[in-house]
Amino acid sequence: MHWPTIADHAARVAIVISSVGALVMAVALTFLIIRRDRKERRLATAQATMRALTREIMASLPGGETGEIFAHASDSDRLAAIAHLGQLVRGEDRARLTEFVEENHLLDRIAADARQGSDARRVDAMRQLGVIGGPRAVETLLAILNEDPHLSVRLEAAAMLAPLGALPSPRRLIAALGLEHNLVTRLHRAFFRALAPVHAAELLSLLREDRPPLLRALIVDALGWTEDRAALAALERAADDIDPEVRCAALRAAHQINDPATIPWVMRLLRDASDAVRSNAVRAAAHVAPRQSLPQLETMRGDPSAWVRIRVAEALGPLASAA
Repeated sequence: MHWPTIADHAARVAIVISSVGALVMAVALTFLIIRRDRKERRLATAQATMRALTREIMASLPGGETGEIFAHASDSDRLAAIAHLGQLVRGEDRARLTEFVEENHLLDRIAADARQGSDARRVDAMRQLGVIGGPRAVETLLAILNEDPHLSVRLEAAAMLAPLGALPSPRRLIAALGLEHNLVTRLHRAFFRALAPVHAAELLSLLREDRPPLLRALIVDALGWTEDRAALAALERAADDIDPEVRCAALRAAHQINDPATIPWVMRLLRDASDAVRSNAVRAAAHVAPRQSLPQLETMRGDPSAWVRIRVAEALGPLASAA
């Protein structure tokens, strides 16, 4: 007798729950829409402010005064605008931008961030210093490279100094990055290649010292970028080094130098016992001595190493078409 009443009550409860659920969903959806709208408006306002701030800074670079937008902007907005401009300007405009930053003491905060805080924050600050450049930025980055206890941070400092042409000498860089004991990477090669044109004599001096094989290979590789014929004799000696990594480095340098004086030992290394050396020799020989190396490269189509055979095929394609 009471079942219909209970059923009606349950139905009313279900309707109420559904209505409340729908209302909650509607409120939540409205909240999300409003929040997204506010976020988009803030973003649009921030972008407009950044464009205006960037224009104002550019207008003041020839020596003019900054305006109201710059005066009321936060340090973070000013630095963001400077970093953006630093990626766009070159030459005299870049020098003016650096002067503007130093005159307005904008580097103080970045320099402080680069020296303390989390590694991620410090790396971001160092990248800003690398974009801005200038004597103060270089001084800060060099101090970090020489003094910071963390290798990853020192490596980032070196990476920022390289485009600024402010890396220390090879000997100092070896000490700063611990290259006597740490693994040598392609990034280290890039550093030493950048240093090579102005530090050829020091590289040759380092090569006469007792160094680990991977470090010797790094130095030999850099000799190819010295643009100095005095390096040819050192490369020929490196081609006879007991360590395959050093012989490979000599071949990379020979490829870069592209001097006929390297042909005899490059051709000899086509018969080296190391697969890696033969592979590098194929590339160097095809570049330095294309005609002389063609017959020997043809015989290397059946080399025991698959990687060498691939390199031979890559080299013979252009040589055959040129012939």
